[in-house]
Amino acid sequence: MDHQALTRFVQEQFTDGLAMVIGSGLSLAEGIPGMPQLAAYLCDHAGALAGADAHLWSKIKTVLDAGEGLEAALLKHQPTDTLEIWIAQRTVELLVPEELEIMSSVLRGEHTLRLTTFLDKVLKPPSGLPILTTNYDRLIELACEISGFHVDSTAVGHYAGAFDHTRSCMGSCRGIIPRTKTPVLDHFPRAIVLKPHGSFDWYRFGNDARRCSLDLNAERLIITPGLNKYRAGYNSPFDKHRDLANDYIRKASRLLIVGYGFNDDHLQTHLVKKIEDGTPTLILNQSASMKVRQLATKTPNCVLLSKPGASTGVEMVTNGHQFEQTGQDLWDLGVLAEEMLA
Repeated sequence: MDHQALTRFVQEQFTDGLAMVIGSGLSLAEGIPGMPQLAAYLCDHAGALAGADAHLWSKIKTVLDAGEGLEAALLKHQPTDTLEIWIAQRTVELLVPEELEIMSSVLRGEHTLRLTTFLDKVLKPPSGLPILTTNYDRLIELACEISGFHVDSTAVGHYAGAFDHTRSCMGSCRGIIPRTKTPVLDHFPRAIVLKPHGSFDWYRFGNDARRCSLDLNAERLIITPGLNKYRAGYNSPFDKHRDLANDYIRKASRLLIVGYGFNDDHLQTHLVKKIEDGTPTLILNQSASMKVRQLATKTPNCVLLSKPGASTGVEMVTNGHQFEQTGQDLWDLGVLAEEMLA
C-alpha cells in the first residue's frame, strides 16, 4: 500500500457506519497523565495507608518495582474494597486538575484538541457517531461539542442527570421528516459517547448513579484497573455502556481505533472478532504493542499507523506488509486529519 492507496483507505473510512474506539493514548497526547504517572502518584501517597491495605500495597509495589505496569500489579494482587476506593480517590486527585487545565486552555482559545480537528473534517452521520472510550476524562465530550455535535451521554441533565438512554437520544431530535409511509426523526449531529469504565462526571447517588458536570465532593463512579473492574463492570450504568458499546461495534461497517492498547476484555472480544472478520479498520497508536502489530499483520482490511522508533514520519503495518515513511506523523489523529482529510 503506497501513500496514495493509504490516503484513499483513510478517506473511505470516514463515511456512514463508522464507530470510533478511543483509549488513553489520545488523552495522554493532550497532557492527561498515563498509567506510569498514576502508579508513581499512588506510591508517593501510600504512606497514608494502614493495616491490611498497607500490607497489600507493599505487595503491589513490589510488582511495580520489578518493572511491571499498574494494571499487571493489580491483577496479581486484587485490591480490597477500601484500597480500591483509595486508588479511585488518588486517580481523581491526579487527573482532574490536569483535565481542568487542558479544558481551560481549549476554551481560552490557546489549544485545539486533536479530536476536534478530526471531527471538523468528517461526515456527521444522521444516525450518530458512536465513540467508545475507556477514558474517565471529558476531553472527548468537549471536542465533540466544539465541533457542533450534540453529546449523547445516555444521561439527561447537567447537575443530577439520570441515566436514561432513550431520553438522552431524543435530546438531539430537531424535528420530524415526513415520509410516504413512516415519518422519521431528524437529529442534530450527534456523538454517542459510551464509557464502560465510568467518567469523572458520574457520581454515586444512594444506590443509584447520576451525572453532574460540577466538581463535587462525592464518590465518583470509575472502574480502576485490575480484577475488580470485571466485577464492577456488571453494575449500572457501566453494564449499559458496555452493552451499547459492544452493540455499536457489532453493527459498525468500519472502525477507527485511536490510542487503544487492546487490553480490556469488556470491549476486546467483540472488537477483535469484528476486525478479524474483515471490517475495514484504521488503528492509530504512537507506540503499538506486539499484540496490535500481530492483529494488523494477519488481518485483511486492517491498517496500523504508529511512530517509527525515534524518527518523524509513520510506520504502517497491514496484511503481512510493513514500511516506514518519513515526513508527517500520520499516526497522530490531528496530523492525519490535516494532511489527508483537507
